[in-house]
Amino acid sequence: MNKIFFILITFITTNSFAQRMWQINKDTVINWYYQDGDEFNEATINTEKWGYQYGWARNIYGNKEQQYYTDGNNHILKDGKLHLYAKREKITAKLIDYLPPTDSIKVNNKFYNYNLQEFNYTSGMLQSKKGFQYGFFEIKCKIPKEKGFWPAFWLYGGTPNEEIDWIESKTEKPNQIHVGRHSKVKSENKFRAGWHIKKKWWGEWLKFKGNLNEDYNIISGEWNPEYIKYYLNGECIAYSKLKMPEQKGLVVNLAVPSNNGPFKPGPDTSIKRSEDMIIDYIRVWTNDPSKQLSTSRNDESSKKFHSPHSSLAKSTLKSKSKMHYGGKKIHENEGLFVTLSPATNKTYHLLVAGKEIPANASYKIVDTNDTILESGKLIYGTKEITVTKPKESLLIIQCYNQTVTYHF
Repeated sequence: MNKIFFILITFITTNSFAQRMWQINKDTVINWYYQDGDEFNEATINTEKWGYQYGWARNIYGNKEQQYYTDGNNHILKDGKLHLYAKREKITAKLIDYLPPTDSIKVNNKFYNYNLQEFNYTSGMLQSKKGFQYGFFEIKCKIPKEKGFWPAFWLYGGTPNEEIDWIESKTEKPNQIHVGRHSKVKSENKFRAGWHIKKKWWGEWLKFKGNLNEDYNIISGEWNPEYIKYYLNGECIAYSKLKMPEQKGLVVNLAVPSNNGPFKPGPDTSIKRSEDMIIDYIRVWTNDPSKQLSTSRNDESSKKFHSPHSSLAKSTLKSKSKMHYGGKKIHENEGLFVTLSPATNKTYHLLVAGKEIPANASYKIVDTNDTILESGKLIYGTKEITVTKPKESLLIIQCYNQTVTYHF
């Protein structure tokens, strides 16, 4: 007998609808509610939601980074997507806005530079003004092709600082993702390497079949009180059993490393402007329904809520280590992710991601008379569906002998 998971949203006066995501595993269904994010369909960056710097500095100078993050000058909103780019140009500015220009900046109690200094590059980043504690975080993006740049999507915050790196990339490694996490408890950041006493920092380059700069990939991760899971296009690629409870801000950025710092080398100086890091959307999900964000389908702003359709690469994990992936038991029941997003009043996007989509996985949309309005197989990627009676429709998803039912 099928397990039935019934979710009913009743329309009262506002016809509120927020996009929904279901994590359909082989033994259970997890409901994810849209909490925050950006589809980047507006004409300007939402500065009530995003800041252009870390708040305390214009780059992470302890990494010897070369860029100065500008107030929107390296950000372009175009066709429902955010473009970030780095530009080779000299700029003299304060590294830390609130300090006097002549103050000394120190790293590990050693003089690094004066606050007013010359930067070799400008670049773009966004950091959420809102902090998050636990949830599911995802970005759909494409990275530049030139060598030497350092795109990233991550969580950062706490006192002292904690960090969860959903992806750190190096543009010369388009078929690899570096995952990482940094606990405020230093001993939690190391693990034993093989039979040796030597300890290494937790974090690794993971190879996959695919390319981050040729098509759009979804990089995402779950952070809860017990563990952190990392995903590429719905496939779990890394696992860390660590709590890290501090609230954190969400960051997306295009850094420019130096030739003598982390993620070296930097770009060739002949590159005057990088290609764009293109971001289709950023979404934050919660499994607490009381925290979900709703929009009105009849409100003009709802049309800004979802990006136009873009293809999804079929990138899949190639290499794995037990230390970063965990044992088989952790992954044996993993399935797929299905997201329903409104595009217009009657048009919706049905996104399916995961390593394997069962051949018999299907969906159908019925009205209140059980008349089938549309049906088909669950197919990897995004499918656009049109519903003529959006107030009276029921989405039914069947997969792994389970049924998800959603009234929208």
